Amino acid sequence: MKRFSMMLLLMMVCITVCGKKQATNSPIGEWKLDAAGLPCFNYVGSVPYKATLANGDSVKLDPDPWFVLGNYQLTVFAHVSGQYELITGQRAWARMNQGDRKNTGKNDARLEVLSADGSIVKTYPLVGMKSLSADSTKSRRTFGCGYAQYQYQADKLQVSRTLSIKPSLTIDGGASAFLLTVTIKNKTGKTQHLRYVESIRAQYETMMQQSTPREWRKVKYTPIIDAQKVEAKFDAKTDDPLLFLSKDDICKYEGFPPVLYMEDLSGKAQSACTNEDLGLSYDLTLRNGEERQIQMIIGFDMQREYAKRIDAKEELKDEGLFSEAWKKVLPVYAEEQDAELRRELTWHAYMLETMATYSDYYHETKIPQGTIYDYFWGQHASARDNFQHALPTIYYHPELAKSIIRYMMQRTVPSGEVMLIEYGNGFAEPTCYQTSDQQLWFFLLLSEYLRVTKDYAFLNERVACYPVKDMPKFTILEHAQHCYDYLRNQVGTGRHGLVRLMNSDWCDGIFYCLAEPYNVVQPQGESHMNTAMALSILPVLADQLEAASADTHLVSSIRIWRQQLYDAYMKDWGNRSYPRRMYFAGRNFGDNNLYLEPMGFTLQVQDIPVERRQLLYREMQQKLYQGEKIAARQQEDPELTSDDLDYGSRENGGIWYSLNGPVICGLATFDMQEAMKRLKQMSLANHARQFPQYWTTYWSSADNIESSLVAPDKGAPGLPDQTATYAETAIACAHIHAWMLYCYYKLKG
Repeated sequence: MKRFSMMLLLMMVCITVCGKKQATNSPIGEWKLDAAGLPCFNYVGSVPYKATLANGDSVKLDPDPWFVLGNYQLTVFAHVSGQYELITGQRAWARMNQGDRKNTGKNDARLEVLSADGSIVKTYPLVGMKSLSADSTKSRRTFGCGYAQYQYQADKLQVSRTLSIKPSLTIDGGASAFLLTVTIKNKTGKTQHLRYVESIRAQYETMMQQSTPREWRKVKYTPIIDAQKVEAKFDAKTDDPLLFLSKDDICKYEGFPPVLYMEDLSGKAQSACTNEDLGLSYDLTLRNGEERQIQMIIGFDMQREYAKRIDAKEELKDEGLFSEAWKKVLPVYAEEQDAELRRELTWHAYMLETMATYSDYYHETKIPQGTIYDYFWGQHASARDNFQHALPTIYYHPELAKSIIRYMMQRTVPSGEVMLIEYGNGFAEPTCYQTSDQQLWFFLLLSEYLRVTKDYAFLNERVACYPVKDMPKFTILEHAQHCYDYLRNQVGTGRHGLVRLMNSDWCDGIFYCLAEPYNVVQPQGESHMNTAMALSILPVLADQLEAASADTHLVSSIRIWRQQLYDAYMKDWGNRSYPRRMYFAGRNFGDNNLYLEPMGFTLQVQDIPVERRQLLYREMQQKLYQGEKIAARQQEDPELTSDDLDYGSRENGGIWYSLNGPVICGLATFDMQEAMKRLKQMSLANHARQFPQYWTTYWSSADNIESSLVAPDKGAPGLPDQTATYAETAIACAHIHAWMLYCYYKLKG
């Protein structure tokens, strides 16, 4: 959208919701606190959502914006149009109601006005891009902690449709279903005969297969619909007799999908199933002024002993929005004086809770990355992300932090190698990557957990290693030693004395951005980010292990190796104003081009003189923050290239929360005021102020956004990457939520 027209839109935008004018300074919507005092977002725009780049091209964002609802047992993407995607992630990532296109679901709801003889006089569609939900003058759409509420004005019939999910109260708990509450009020002045119909497409498909042509898919799923029970089982067929053997076996592909069901709680529904859909219908006669409520449960049954459907029915009935339950699990930050920040922090905690997903195979809960890994490719990835996302939970939900550590230790082999990616039912592997940093992220999480909680007994808990079945159990301390041995001996150091790069560290984009012979460069590369991480993390780990009276040999070895790394790093840094980025393929990256990767952790190294860290930060301000409205970009002058990597985007100069979070933590060691300034700059509230035209800046974000360097014909600052792959990706990532929270806790001590 051109600058003048956007300014005019922001000045003039005014919407009508249910007959009342509501002014707003945003074309998207506004944050409020609901009746329970929890944050909620009122979406005020119409759909399909549209925005344009400077050259007039449409931005590549979902035209039907969506929010994440869920607990540890299920995930729901609730769209503004009333469509939803019912998602399971306990085993394979999959949709229970796969739509006609990838990354979509299919459901329907409608209100029919009937004549006295039962014929249909008029139909009001409530779901879809041509429904009342899509029209901002006839609907109000509110999305809060655990619910999505749609209020419609169907002429003089008032309808409210609310999806609500109860939070998980234990690591393995929660109902894999949501409560749907519908209220209909007749204000037409006469008695009305009505029929309400709600349905969901019965089509199971794993996200890993959704982009594969149907004829090439390893497994094909056929729904078997029971109209009387209003449920659908899915027959999984494969030509390979060894692809999956039993429900409990490790398997990359899903052979035992859950059962989809709908269940009436009002006692007056009729089955409305078809060959493709599960459905319930309700015939109602309402006098003028009369209001009627309908309730039903929609979900899936994993057929576990502790999660039978009757439990879901008993747990979900008559509970409204479950606000009291959510208030018990979410921190509210009452001591924070900045009301905007206080509201946002609670929302970040909600997003981590609602994205957290229980693993049927590992019997623990983790917080996925989301976006392209989990919600598009169907991977539980990557290991470093799982470690990062647990950091803030140490402060307000330590049981979840411990569960994530146990989960990740079960994805670690006895040598200390952490499996990067998990698919299907517990199948884990490094794929094509031979990463060098996973153990460092584990050490960051473990050392912080011990430092904050002083729960040193946790080190004695015993957890099996990958692949778990028939494998020995090691204590958390023994797992830590295995990982340390792997980092020191198998990753090791290069000829400059720095931690090796192997084929990728944090930036796995190195693996495909630089066309190099990896059999040659892999043993030679060294990572300044890995080394800076080791310098900042290992002293804390050693101190905490020592406080726990742990293995003195391990503590001594950590201190000796860390000193060697410090000496090598400072020698390599020399008298330059900033450290390099890496040694790779015989080249020195970062000699004359400042990369962000090592800098946040370098700022945290306490034995580097404060004056030198202040000088480094001044360089970062000039070279990485200049022109940026949200945070520091990843490179001063982007120099990585590939066919789908634009200048100023992603690993080639984009803005990453997982790189800026460590910078804020580093600033907190010597300039608390500047650290808070950068925290607020990285906030979603600031995103929305700077880029109010993009819906992806309000309630979540991708793992990265484009920087000021992106070319106008390629994208725009503040947007997720605009290449084809990211354009069709679900935009919700735990990075922004985890790092905003963790940095806040670090700043507050």
